[in-house]
Amino acid sequence: HSLLVNSGSSANLIAISALTSHKLPEERRIKPGDEVITVAAGFPTTVAPIVQVGAVPVFIDADPITGNARCDQLELAYSPGKTKAVMMAHALGNPFDLAATLAFCRKHVLWLIEDNCDALGCSYSMPRPLAESLGFSENSPGLDEGPDRVVRWTGTWGDLSTQSFYPPHHLTMGEGGAVNIVRDQKLKVIAESFRDWGRDCWCPSGVDNTCNKRFGWQLGELPAGYDHKYTYSHLGYNLKPLDPQAAIGRVQLKRLPEFIEARKQNWETLRRGLAALEDVLEFALPTHATGWDQERGFSWDDTGCRTVCSWFGFKIAVKPDAPFSRTDLAQELDRHNIG
Repeated sequence: HSLLVNSGSSANLIAISALTSHKLPEERRIKPGDEVITVAAGFPTTVAPIVQVGAVPVFIDADPITGNARCDQLELAYSPGKTKAVMMAHALGNPFDLAATLAFCRKHVLWLIEDNCDALGCSYSMPRPLAESLGFSENSPGLDEGPDRVVRWTGTWGDLSTQSFYPPHHLTMGEGGAVNIVRDQKLKVIAESFRDWGRDCWCPSGVDNTCNKRFGWQLGELPAGYDHKYTYSHLGYNLKPLDPQAAIGRVQLKRLPEFIEARKQNWETLRRGLAALEDVLEFALPTHATGWDQERGFSWDDTGCRTVCSWFGFKIAVKPDAPFSRTDLAQELDRHNIG
């Protein structure tokens, strides 16, 4: 299920809020003071919702090459009985190490929220035995790397994922976002409740009595027959999008493959064009890549995992011995209206 909301920021808030619901088992529910592991560098709306629901963000470092979380630090960040979830973004259209993160979450029975706002169109693959040990045996529709591998879009590996349709992102509705319910379908009703004022009823807007027992419930201490449509079981929000936004999104979807391919080509063009500056600039690599060559492309580590990026930005760093500083470079780019 994919649940539209009015922004990617709202999507993150709804996703983490859903995991606080009293309708979840006590041992899985995020309660005030519980911990959620996240990465120390990224957009604030990945972290702010953790604080807003009363949980404590526990930070792990970002890798300077990929921009993604140092997943080898996950165990160091884990607190038995306190850690309830991992919530991290795929940075700038580069998937984080999903194999390591999923293995960690399975080991400790933790929720995983993928902030996929920067990464629509990215895919992540791993050897089939590894994928099946993590609970995955099927490819995402439209993806196939052969019988020995499982490949899926980012945003389809975690329990929940989020998407942003802000204008600079891969697809836009003018403004908008989505919460994707991937594994536990009971979370759809909970997420919907938080989006729609906290309402307990699951009827879509403008529709009444889908369950045919609108006045036939006995809920808590409310009198029998109390109108279920106006029963509110969560402290929710009003974060629904508008129909015109959805109409824009439907048209944008038709062009999404074209947009994704253009981003890949733009990254490739910039990387080739700046290859002569490798002595002073450090360029990003996809997660699991160990190097890049103009003729052979990327080389890969021995994990067997691979990433296909849908780039949201072109990440560079200034090497320590460069004859100019990071600020010098930023100011020069800004002078040429490159942001």
